[in-house]
Amino acid sequence: MAKAPVPLALGKVDLEEKSLEVKLRLKGAAAVDLLDYQRAYQALNGEPIETEPLVASILAAFIGGDRGFAAWRKTNPPPKPGKGGS
Repeated sequence: MAKAPVPLALGKVDLEEKSLEVKLRLKGAAAVDLLDYQRAYQALNGEPIETEPLVASILAAFIGGDRGFAAWRKTNPPPKPGKGGS
């Protein structure tokens, strides 16, 4: 009997989100790993995913899981508009 596949840390990607353009070139192991992750996502979710929303979701998952960043953000909120912020 085959083992059930282990789910990816990244859940199903919502493709209806707002966007911000960021250009990025990956080389070597990072490029290979991302392509393999893209293949794993398709195999485990039953549908392909383009690189751009995949990278955005991986980045969002990483930032969302970073407790150090969350703690820093609580003590360093963004400046309010019109209060000397940029």
